[in-house]
Amino acid sequence: MKNIVLKTIVLLSSVALIGGCATANTVGNARASLDKAKAAGAEAKAPEDYYMAEAYFTKAEHETKEGDKDEAKEFAEKSMKYSEQALQKAGGGAK
Repeated sequence: MKNIVLKTIVLLSSVALIGGCATANTVGNARASLDKAKAAGAEAKAPEDYYMAEAYFTKAEHETKEGDKDEAKEFAEKSMKYSEQALQKAGGGAK
């Protein structure tokens, strides 16, 4: 019985760690997308999309610090969407 409980605890801990890593990767990817859009001049060429991406990224960072991984991931994904749109409009993306 002890062995089953121990295995269950280890399994649940592993799942929690993997979920945290996935969120961290998503937020990291959002940061990279935002940086790429900025480097392409999206801040001036596509300000609406760029600033939406930046705002969603800021919210993703905040939710990460608060420990809400689901919200952080959702905001990071929205940030990436707007970053990609800004990059397109700035002429830095695939056409």
